[in-house]
Amino acid sequence: MANKIEILLVEDTPSDIRLTQEALKRSSLDYGLDVVNDGEEAMSYLNKAGKEGKLPDIVLLDLNMPKKNGHEVLEDMTASDALKKIPVVVLTVSQRDEDVMEALRLKMNYYLAKPVTSQKLSTLIKAIHELESGAGHKSANGDHEVHMLKVLAGNPHTSAMVLEKLSKNENEKVRSRVSENPNISASTLLELAKDRSTEVRLSVLENPKASDAVFELLASDESEDVRLGLSSNHNVPRAILEKLTEDENVFVADRAKRTLSEL
Repeated sequence: MANKIEILLVEDTPSDIRLTQEALKRSSLDYGLDVVNDGEEAMSYLNKAGKEGKLPDIVLLDLNMPKKNGHEVLEDMTASDALKKIPVVVLTVSQRDEDVMEALRLKMNYYLAKPVTSQKLSTLIKAIHELESGAGHKSANGDHEVHMLKVLAGNPHTSAMVLEKLSKNENEKVRSRVSENPNISASTLLELAKDRSTEVRLSVLENPKASDAVFELLASDESEDVRLGLSSNHNVPRAILEKLTEDENVFVADRAKRTLSEL
C-alpha cells in the first residue's frame, strides 16, 4: 500500500457521506476519496478499477443500500480473486446480530458503527494501513486473517456485540486482544477470566474495566503467573490483595504485601 491511502466510500445517504468526508478531513490521514451511491455502482467502479490496475486500498461500505445491498457487494467481492484482497470496513447503524455475522461470514474485515467520527475512522484506517503495509507475508495458513481479527479485537471502537463473538475465536491471540478492549461487556470479560488460556486470563488483568467479580475469580486461578499479575495490580480491592498475602506461592504473597503498602 502506498503512503497515500485510496478509499472508496459506498454510501447512499447524503448526510452520512458528508459526515464521513468531514471525519476524513479532520484526520491526519493522507488519502484520496471516491464516492459511489449504491452497490451496483460500487461493483462497476471496482471492476473497472481492477482492469485499470487502480483498485482502492480500502472500501468503506454501508450495508443498507438500494439496488444491491452491502451483503451482496461483499459476496461479489469474495467471489473475485482481485477484489477479495481489499480490506472492507462495514459502516452501519444496524445492531442486529445476524447483519454483522453475515457480513463477517462473507468478507468483512472490520466493523465500524455509525455515526462515524474522525477519531473512530482515523484510528481504524491507520491500523489497517499499518497492517497492510507490513503484511507482505500473507500465508495460506490463515495468518493474514488472524491479523485482521486482532486489529478488530483491539480497536476500542469495535462494538461490544462483535467483541462478544470474537471472544469465542479459536485463536488465543485474538481472545487476548478482546480481553484488553475497554469496550467489552462485563459479562464477556467475566467469561474470558475463565478462559483455558493463561495468556488470555493475564490479558483480562490489563482491562481497565475489570470488575471485583473478575478479580475475585482470578485470585483463585490455578496459574501462579495470573495470581502474581493480580497481586501487582493497584486496581485490585484491598480485601483480595490481603487474601493474596497468604498465597502458597511466596512470590505472590510478597508482591501482594508490597502492593498493599503502596496503596
